[in-house]
Amino acid sequence: MRRPGNGSTALRFGLLYLLALLLVFTLGHRNQLEKAHLAWMEAEIARLRLQEEALLKERWRATLPHRVLSWAKRVGFVPMSEGRWVR
Repeated sequence: MRRPGNGSTALRFGLLYLLALLLVFTLGHRNQLEKAHLAWMEAEIARLRLQEEALLKERWRATLPHRVLSWAKRVGFVPMSEGRWVR
């Protein structure tokens, strides 16, 4: 003899199981996407750090005293030690 409601209970648990599987799949997929995005962002940060380091080195080379003096002479500035007094 069959008990009433036995088939519907199994169907309910089956649907709950499928919903749980769908939730696990969705969360796993989201985690994979976030992990890929995080890896991309870390690579971008590393690239930007290298670029920053190169720019800082270039700035340091450009501000060496003899380079600044040669630039000033090219542009037309006269160093104060060589300045002429206007009468």
